[in-house]
Amino acid sequence: MTGARIVMALWAMSVTLLGIAGLGAWRSVHAGGDGAPAAAPDTPRTARRPAFDAEDPKYVTDHDPFRLARHPASVPYRPELEGVSPPPPAPKPPHPTLALGGILGGPPWEALLDGVPGHDGSMVVKQGQVIGELRIRAVTHDSVIVQGADTTWRLGIRRSWQ
Repeated sequence: MTGARIVMALWAMSVTLLGIAGLGAWRSVHAGGDGAPAAAPDTPRTARRPAFDAEDPKYVTDHDPFRLARHPASVPYRPELEGVSPPPPAPKPPHPTLALGGILGGPPWEALLDGVPGHDGSMVVKQGQVIGELRIRAVTHDSVIVQGADTTWRLGIRRSWQ
């Protein structure tokens, strides 16, 4: 097929589709005007759809014109709460203040950890140990990694020059 024949075929299809669309529009206008199927000949058109009366408050409230679902909201409106902000969320408990007191031994390393909740003074900990909500992830020759519920601490040994 050549380019000219393709163009002619596309034009013919376009004209045919426009003709079908025009025929459908003409039938809908003459059948009912709004594209809906025509009512039975013995039924007047006003019986199919009641007229909208903007002056009738009962009609407006019954049909909820501003809601897509056409039914009242599930939460009642309370004007006395208008402009009142919700209460602030409860504060989170403070994170423990952990400090590394020192590193003990050689591989496997152990650490002296200060400020562990529920323990007074220093506590000797090693890798993999769980203390309440704290987990000791790693102990190296100069640092400890402690993981809490939402925080991870990397504690290093304080040197005189730091």
